[in-house]
Amino acid sequence: MDFAKSDIQTMLLDSAERLLSETSGVEYWREQRDNALGFDETRWAQFAELGWLALPVPEAAGGLDGTIEDVALLNIALGKALATEPYVSTVVLADHILKQSANEARAMELLGEIAGGTLRVALAHQENHAHPLSIEVTETVARTSSEGYVLNGAKIMALDAPSAARLIITARIEGEEGIGLFLLPIDQAGVATEAYALIDGTRAADIRLTDVALPADALLVGGNRGAVVLREAIDRAMIALMAQAVGAMEAANKICGAYVQERKQFGVAIGSFQAIQHIMADNFVAAHQARSMLYHALANADGDERTRAAALSAARIVVGEAGQLVSRNGIQVHGGYGLTDEYAIGHYFRRLMAIEKQFGDLIQHTERLGDSIFA
Repeated sequence: MDFAKSDIQTMLLDSAERLLSETSGVEYWREQRDNALGFDETRWAQFAELGWLALPVPEAAGGLDGTIEDVALLNIALGKALATEPYVSTVVLADHILKQSANEARAMELLGEIAGGTLRVALAHQENHAHPLSIEVTETVARTSSEGYVLNGAKIMALDAPSAARLIITARIEGEEGIGLFLLPIDQAGVATEAYALIDGTRAADIRLTDVALPADALLVGGNRGAVVLREAIDRAMIALMAQAVGAMEAANKICGAYVQERKQFGVAIGSFQAIQHIMADNFVAAHQARSMLYHALANADGDERTRAAALSAARIVVGEAGQLVSRNGIQVHGGYGLTDEYAIGHYFRRLMAIEKQFGDLIQHTERLGDSIFA
């Protein structure tokens, strides 16, 4: 990998430092948590103005045609600032799926709306009792009709769905092999949503589909291709989330480093205590290992599915364990009360916990990596 930053990456980091430093901190995070959407729509519009939403979008749709490395670099900055905007759902997941759509003209139009900040899209795939790493669909079925399709089924934990205007629904097409990826308005007749907040202040929803009638062109990707595209999109989303976790860890370490130099006990800064120094050293090493494994996942992002899956699971394990270590140690050096709402480290703790559970947790990725090694 080339670790030298390109012009577009330098521009991204400069703009991220300016905007996110102005709109972050405990008071801001608490304000957004109480917001109905979980984030500030004004700042989302600023993301669009700065070109962040256009980053992976093709030039033909008004985008920057950036790489997954560009996306990861920006998401490190978003992770440092604990950004709760639906960037991964709309700009990473939906972007990749739409680019594979059979209707290229319609896809370019939608991608242009994403780049402009006027459209947000969420993936609704996970089903009750299904393994989080599985892409199989059993409960949601699309039946062909004279006008297109009729969908019935249920989805759980659709990340960022409460703020999305459209959903990408995965469904098993009756009488066909594979799965289909369908695009539909969230207010479509027959679609019922139950929204809720997650522990880190982001939003998700459970979706119920009852005789949802869709035209034929609502099918973005079908047949055996659907599973391949879905897996690619989820893998890219995992890379972006790991990048946010790396950014969050590095910010948490900076917060803890400042705290142990300011907090005094027995007349001296607690950072002078050997036990605290050991904790901070462990955190420093863990964050750097997490960044290294993020690079490992990026290096294999375009590999074959088996190689990519093994690299991603290995990275998810290291990043997940590092996130737990850094955030828990951060609470510890704050004397436990860092978990309260008034301290920034508690917000990083909750964000890292939520990221570790998305698209498979530590146990599930350990099992998948083991299966890959011993296959």
